[in-house]
Formats: sequence, C-alpha cells, structure tokens
Amino acid sequence: MKKFVYSLQRVLTLREKREELLKQEMSRLIFKRNQHDHVKFYFEKQLNDEYEKQRTTTSFIVADRVQLDHHLSETRGQIYHQKLLIAEYEAKIEAKRLEILENRKSIRTLEQLKERKWDQYQYETLLDERKTMDEIANRAVVVGHFDFAQ
Repeated sequence: MKKFVYSLQRVLTLREKREELLKQEMSRLIFKRNQHDHVKFYFEKQLNDEYEKQRTTTSFIVADRVQLDHHLSETRGQIYHQKLLIAEYEAKIEAKRLEILENRKSIRTLEQLKERKWDQYQYETLLDERKTMDEIANRAVVVGHFDFAQ
C-alpha cells in the first residue's frame, strides 16, 4: 500500500507559519503599546507632581506661573498624544487578533480535512489488507483442493 500523503500539507504548513508570524507581529504591537502606556504614566506622574508643587508653593512670580502653566499644558498635550497612540495600537492589536483567529479557523479546517483523509487512508488500507488476505486464503484452498485430487 502506498504511503499516506496529505495533498494540502504545504498549505497547512504555510498557514501555521503565517500564524507564528502574526503572533510575533501582535507581540511587537503589544510591546509598543505598553511602551506608550509607560510614557503616558510618566507624563501623568509628572503632571501630578507639578500640580502638587503648584499647590504647596505659595509664592510665585508671574513669570514662573506662566512657565509652569505652559509646562502643564505641554504635559497634558503629551498625555493626550500618548492616549491617541495607545488607542491606535489597541485598534491594530484587535485587527491582528482577528486575523490570527481567522487564520486559526482555516488551520482547524485543514486539520479536520487531514484527519478525514487519514481515516479514509486507514479504511482503504484495511480493505486492501482484507483483499490480500482473502486472495491468500483462496489460493491456499485452491492449491489444497488440487493436492487432494491427485
């Protein structure tokens, strides 16, 4: 009997490799999102420190006050920018996650087809073995029948 060969094995292998690549891309996106989250946290901490400094300091020169307000405004802008970047990465991560799920579905489908082909191969092998055994048994009966006739 011939050896089992799954005709879609190359496609299955390619899909599995694609899944690995997609997972790596998603990991990179998560890493970048986390970096921006840390930066946002840093700016938020800096903003809170500046507010605390402003609250505890009673004497301010107007120029210092203007400079502090400008710095607070810039910090709020940086926080907003980081939030936008994080939201952008969240959207990319979600898209990548959906792409991975879609790829996983196609892999599962190919694996199920492979299992069916394997079951069919085993069934055909069993039939072939039975046929061979029947032929051997029939030859033995025929040969044995002629031996008694002599």
